[in-house]
Amino acid sequence: MNLESIVKYFSPKSMMPGAVPCGITAETLTITDVMASLGMAAAKSAIGIELYLAKAGVLPVDNITNYIEQLALERGKKNRTLQKMTAHQRRIFLRTLAEFVFRDYSLSAASEIKCDHCVGSGFIDAEVFTMKSVRISGTRQGPREVREQIRVICKPCGGKGRTRNECRCRGRGEVLDKKKTEFQGVPVYSQCKRCAGRGYPRLKDSEIFKALGIPETTWRRNYKLFFDRLVTHCHVEESCAERMLKAVTG
Repeated sequence: MNLESIVKYFSPKSMMPGAVPCGITAETLTITDVMASLGMAAAKSAIGIELYLAKAGVLPVDNITNYIEQLALERGKKNRTLQKMTAHQRRIFLRTLAEFVFRDYSLSAASEIKCDHCVGSGFIDAEVFTMKSVRISGTRQGPREVREQIRVICKPCGGKGRTRNECRCRGRGEVLDKKKTEFQGVPVYSQCKRCAGRGYPRLKDSEIFKALGIPETTWRRNYKLFFDRLVTHCHVEESCAERMLKAVTG
């Protein structure tokens, strides 16, 4: 069993917690089995499980954000720029940083993000030319082509204001290598360079350092690597929880 499959057990379709499907076999896990396995896995990898459940929307994010903030505070003791701040400034700064760390960790190709084209409104302004009758000096003239600005539905998001967080590789993490395909005569795929094989783009640096209230140079010199290591730590904890759950459920 993997972490992805446990989310459904927190919102079962049946109103009876002990209900099992027809034709159940001896190897099928009941809700009781799953929760017991989850408890055993959490004994050794509680952070990873809580991270994933918070990402899946099962648990509130406050607790895990507090954990990331405390982790950043501990690791930030060697960061000279961070230590120059007052205790109050550092607390606000790290709280904001922790929220963005969790957001970046939570992203996937299936995540929904605000549409860049319509900025979340679902509509964009467009110029169109229409034939209309006009009046000049009180005299009605014949139909003329008039340019107007109207609001139309945003095509990339279909008017929803949100789009999937997919890279150009459509979330696969790889793209067709045209040169190698033509040379070998069969489809050859290579890692997508834009997303480095993740299948989705990460948060924009500009969004983060603007929210933190620091210039781009300060961000890149003092906090970019610090931020990336915190995000990596979250993924490592989740991977550890995944291994533990598989070991428990066998």
